[in-house]
Amino acid sequence: MSEANVKIEAVQAWINGCRQKQTTNPSGINAEEVILSEMLKLIEDGTTHTASEQTLSETYADLERQVEEQSTTLTLATNALKSQINERETAAIKLRKAYNDLEIHLQAHIADHSRLNQRLQAQIQEHKRTQVLEQEERALTEALRDTLTTMSSTLDLDKILDHILDTVGRVTPYDGANVLLVESDLVQVVRQRGYVTKEQEKDWLNQPIPSTKLVSLQQLINLKKPLAIPDTTTSPLWIGFPNLDWVRSNVIAPIRSNGTILGFLSLDSATSGYFTQVHADRLQTFADQASIAIQNARLFDRAKQAAITAERNRLANELHDTISQTLWSVSLISERLPAIWEKDQDKGRVSLATVHQLAQTALEEMRLLLMELRPSSLIDAKLGDLIRQVAEIVGKRIGLNIVVRIEKQDTLTPEVHFALYRVVQEALNNIARHALASHIEIEFNSDGGHVDLAIQDDGIGFEPQNIGPSHLGLSIMKDRVKSIGGRLETISHKGEGTLIKVAWTAPTHETSV
Repeated sequence: MSEANVKIEAVQAWINGCRQKQTTNPSGINAEEVILSEMLKLIEDGTTHTASEQTLSETYADLERQVEEQSTTLTLATNALKSQINERETAAIKLRKAYNDLEIHLQAHIADHSRLNQRLQAQIQEHKRTQVLEQEERALTEALRDTLTTMSSTLDLDKILDHILDTVGRVTPYDGANVLLVESDLVQVVRQRGYVTKEQEKDWLNQPIPSTKLVSLQQLINLKKPLAIPDTTTSPLWIGFPNLDWVRSNVIAPIRSNGTILGFLSLDSATSGYFTQVHADRLQTFADQASIAIQNARLFDRAKQAAITAERNRLANELHDTISQTLWSVSLISERLPAIWEKDQDKGRVSLATVHQLAQTALEEMRLLLMELRPSSLIDAKLGDLIRQVAEIVGKRIGLNIVVRIEKQDTLTPEVHFALYRVVQEALNNIARHALASHIEIEFNSDGGHVDLAIQDDGIGFEPQNIGPSHLGLSIMKDRVKSIGGRLETISHKGEGTLIKVAWTAPTHETSV
């Protein structure tokens, strides 16, 4: 029960007490009763009002509960929303971080890709440079091979130098090129290209120039290295010649051999900055080949001079040992012939026949020597006929009848023909000088690309294994036979004579001429 109801009941109880007193005092009770009734009414009204307030309070309480519940619900919803917002913010932060990470990764990937692309471009450029270098090296190799082929096929220095200048142009194009050779204190341009077409050929191309006038060239001689002059207008090493003002770039390589400068190989260009040290290094390779060609040509000239000298000495010895001796005998017999004729005409006729025979022998030997002076005459004659001729001349000289047997005479190459002729000639001369033989036989057969030659005597013989270096005849014969790819065998013993056998077979790719 509420506090208001308790109070109402207390007041009601008091009023009832007052009514009971009214019965004892009716006059005094009415006023109080009225007052009390009004108070009761007011209390009841208040109670009613209180009840209304209670109802309203309860309503408020319900509303408060509802508000609290809604507030709680709203708070929960708000908390849930805040949680969602927090989750979304967290997700946004994570997303932003992921985006930043992705951006960083993407930038790193782009940087890596850029570096890879740069590396790839560099590799492509390097590959292109490598291809260019390979092409240049291939061209250089082919050019060098062609030059070596030319050098192996000819010893003509002019032809080789022309080939080198032409070949250099395939590897390093130029506007002008020349070869300078140094002889003592003189420098001479012996070969050139390009200046004629430019109408720049002048007398200096063919005239020797004192090296003392070419101070820059002397510096190059001291350097002994290839040199590139990108710009001739600024380089103190540029030599320069009259009427060559158009030259703007030059490269020059020394032609060197065993530390000696034989000359220079020089290229000119009308384009400034055209030549580099790479061109100089490549040009040095051709200069080295030119050096080999020059050395070979000079050695060949020396060999030719030595061969000419040796041949002259041989002919001189032949003239002295054969024709000179024969003519001396003819002169001696002719001088005594008148006296012999006056005393005994028969002996005179014999002496006259001897003079005729000696003169005939000298004539034949002279014809043979003259034929040797013209090698083409030896080659044109058949080898078997030449063998008979030599055997007849040597036989008359030593007073022997040399037996010659010729089976077949197939034509041989000039080298083989000449070598075998010299072997027969050398063998017979050795027999005449040393063998003291009384009988000599020669057998020769040239058939189907195979040659058999045998020279046998019944002289004093020798032991081949004891032959020293002073016996050049046998060594010369062996060298000649070896040079044509043949085989020489010497069979001899003291007191049993000597047999010289020569065998030669044409190579499978070679046919008889």
